[in-house]
Amino acid sequence: MNIIYKKFLFRVGTETANEAKTIAPYKTGNLKKDIKVISYSHKKVIVGNTKLAPYAKFVHFGTKPHIIKAKNKKVLAAKGKIFGKKVNHPGTKASPYLKNALDSYIKGEGFTRAKSALANEVKNMVLNDIKKAVKS
Repeated sequence: MNIIYKKFLFRVGTETANEAKTIAPYKTGNLKKDIKVISYSHKKVIVGNTKLAPYAKFVHFGTKPHIIKAKNKKVLAAKGKIFGKKVNHPGTKASPYLKNALDSYIKGEGFTRAKSALANEVKNMVLNDIKKAVKS
């Protein structure tokens, strides 16, 4: 029975990851490419980003206002603009693309089909077990 649940959760994870790739912010870069099923078992599935996009957690959960200080240079600079030794960053708004993808998937037809496939597999397994028991 565990193999059936494991297969079901892998399907849910894969389809959720595909949904997340369509709604994740940023059209370029590693964030979208890196969304995948990280692990799965008969009890749970983990979908997310790996070390290819280490900034993913900041995109997903957002950041609070914070101070950025120059570490290895005298001043902070970007694109030819000099900011000084430290900058007050206003923080970033959360963009929970993984949670939103799961919510969207669960409300959609994909999850309904996955549940039906799971129910059919369980039904067939039970029927086969009954047939074997009757023959014995």
